[in-house]
Order: sequence, then structure tokens, then C-alpha cells
Amino acid sequence: MSQLKYINFNGRLLKQEQAVLNSNNRAFQYGDALFETMHANGSDVQFFHEHYNRLVKNAGKLGFIIPQSFTISALQNEIKRLFHRNKYYKGARVRLTVFRNSGGYYTPKDNNCTWLIETSKLETDRYQLNTNGLQIDLFSDIKKPINFFSDMKTANSLLFVMAGLNSQIMEVDDSLILNENGDIIEASSSNIFIVKDKTLITPDCNSGCLPGIMRQQIIKIALSGNIPLKTEKISRSSLFDADEVFLTNAVKGISWVIAYKSKRYFNEFAKTLIEPLNKLAFS
Repeated sequence: MSQLKYINFNGRLLKQEQAVLNSNNRAFQYGDALFETMHANGSDVQFFHEHYNRLVKNAGKLGFIIPQSFTISALQNEIKRLFHRNKYYKGARVRLTVFRNSGGYYTPKDNNCTWLIETSKLETDRYQLNTNGLQIDLFSDIKKPINFFSDMKTANSLLFVMAGLNSQIMEVDDSLILNENGDIIEASSSNIFIVKDKTLITPDCNSGCLPGIMRQQIIKIALSGNIPLKTEKISRSSLFDADEVFLTNAVKGISWVIAYKSKRYFNEFAKTLIEPLNKLAFS
């Protein structure tokens, strides 16, 4: 029999299958919510300050009223409580969702918010480069607008859902997303980097891509290691000219790409980033 799992709902540890959200929950009705997905090792969440600061910043932009108890130290303790209850002592995926309280239709009646923490096990407790390279393609049916919401992780994720469905149809591992100008800006759940002539290239955040937490760490590693770095547009032709392509997110770290259509890539550069990434994450 599988072990019963728990969630943390506003500081209460509840059974995972227990109903905790009402039918008039604003995250369900309007996508009126933000979330962060994080990597944990034991009871520690990697780059938690960066995740927390991004969440609080965007909550302020949306007019959420954050409770005074919603502090870094308090949340870290709540995550640790949940880990211990679920008996997660090694690698784990953590999702923290914050949503505006119920009330009103499009116009909310209450800007206070509620939070939910969910966890699931990971196979490893450190970042490891994928053994088999990813195959990717484009998702061009829907473009991501460059607007107020571009840099937020909201519960309205239909664009990324459709990109995931595109991957299934195309029989690839991930799909690249275009902005309203037709530039490649990210993948369905990751930022994108390409390597050309030993120079690291990633789209600028003004392109509409999510300013990913792992993206920040790779840029930090490049700057500290004197690795040539450019933030510029990535086009379809850029993918055919690239020596390497890899994707980054907070849970998986770095995932190297082996193929885009007929183009094949190496992963030598991506390999060199794993050790400094783990040093940055776990030191």
C-alpha cells in the first residue's frame, strides 16, 4: 500500500485527497493565483530567497495582500513540516501556490490571500544532466504576448498546456514558445540557452520570457566564470547555427537538447555547468 501523502494548506497539514478548495475559489474560477515550483534537498529548498522574492513582488503587482506571517523563515518551517510528515528526506519537488481569497466575480471583494504547499519525490537530490538528450520542436499556433503578465507564473497557464499538447502531437520532449514578434523565448516549462562559438546566448527578459530562477543562476555562473554571455533574440535560424541548446528550470536544473528537426547538438558546454551549479545550490 502506498504511503498517504499530505499537503500544507495555510499552515494546516491535511491529507492530499482531502477537499480544501471551495467551488468559488478564485484560482479555479479566474486563474487568480501565482505559484513557484522549486527543488529541495532534504529539508532545504534551493534558491528559496529568489523564489520567495519573485512571488512577493508579483503578488504586489496583482494587488494581493500578503499576510504578515508569510515570511521566508515561516514558509521554510512550513515546508520542513510537510517534508517530515511525508517522510521526504532527499530530493523533492515543491509547489507553493498563493491565491486571492474567494469573493466577487472578476472584481474581487477580498485581496487577502491563502497559500498551499504540495510536494512530490524526485529521483535524485542534486542536479544531474539528463542522460538522453531532448528532442524539441516549435509551438507556433499561439504567440506569447509581451505585457504586464509576461514575467509572472500565474494559474492561467493555458499557453503552456497547449505547448505541452503540441509536444505530444509532434512526438517530441518539449516545445519552444514564440513571442508576438516571432522570436523564440522559452520552452513549455523552461528557459532556453544556446551555445555558439563558446558564447552563451539567451533571450533578454524584455522579449517576454519568464525571468526563471535557474536562468538567473546560469547567468551568474557565466559572469563569475568569465564565460562570454549575450542576451539577444533567438530565431529559428539561430537553432540551426547553434553548437548546443539546453533548457533550464528550477526543478531539473539543466536539460541538454540533442535534436531540433534535422539539427543535432553536442552537450560538452552543458556538462561543464553542472558542477558549479551544484556548488552554488548546495554550498
